[in-house]
Amino acid sequence: MSVNKYDDSKRIKTPSVVQTIPFTRKVVAAYICCGLATLISIAFFDRTIAEYMHVNLQSNLLLQSFSKTPLLLEIIALIVVLVSFHRHYKHLFHLRRIIILVAIIATIVRVSAKMVFGRTWPETWTNDNLSWITHGVEEFHPFSLSNSFHSFPSGHALLTFAFASLFWHFAPRYRLLWCSSMVAVLMGQLGQNYHYLGDLLAGALIGTLVSHLVINGYSHYNRKHMPERDS
Repeated sequence: MSVNKYDDSKRIKTPSVVQTIPFTRKVVAAYICCGLATLISIAFFDRTIAEYMHVNLQSNLLLQSFSKTPLLLEIIALIVVLVSFHRHYKHLFHLRRIIILVAIIATIVRVSAKMVFGRTWPETWTNDNLSWITHGVEEFHPFSLSNSFHSFPSGHALLTFAFASLFWHFAPRYRLLWCSSMVAVLMGQLGQNYHYLGDLLAGALIGTLVSHLVINGYSHYNRKHMPERDS
């Protein structure tokens, strides 16, 4: 009887395959519905909601905390990345790579999209920026480099949904936390009138799609080019 000198029970097993997220009809329909909801909100609801929030706006520490949800998820992402370098958590190396890719691509898309669309803000916050509440202006100025035209899409929503959907895929048992973070950022940003509803819906759509595409792209690349185990 031969004896394997390596005890498999003591080896750190590293998954060689990252599962893709299929673009099923339901998933595609959800993306389309969110896109349509964004357009409908921009056309019919954004200005009315902004006016309502302005009239009823009060300093609310809870909503302010909710609006900073991306920071919580970024901290979680950083912790996972750092922990993954420890030998006991080497199996997280795929997740580490995907987190880094999502962070880089989501940031690039966030900055690029804001410049491409160039939408004015619902409220005037700094440097007398154009807004619907103060100036009665709600417009799109494509390819603007000025921060006065960077309301669309919401970067906070984009990053929150990108990281939350990523963690949901890899740690579904904590789906309540990821779902709560998505709801929280929408409530916080909308409740403080930092963004139009349409900005938030667009950010949610783009962030989720970025994470979806990165996971699938990494999975396909991993299957074709990466070894069974990380060297």
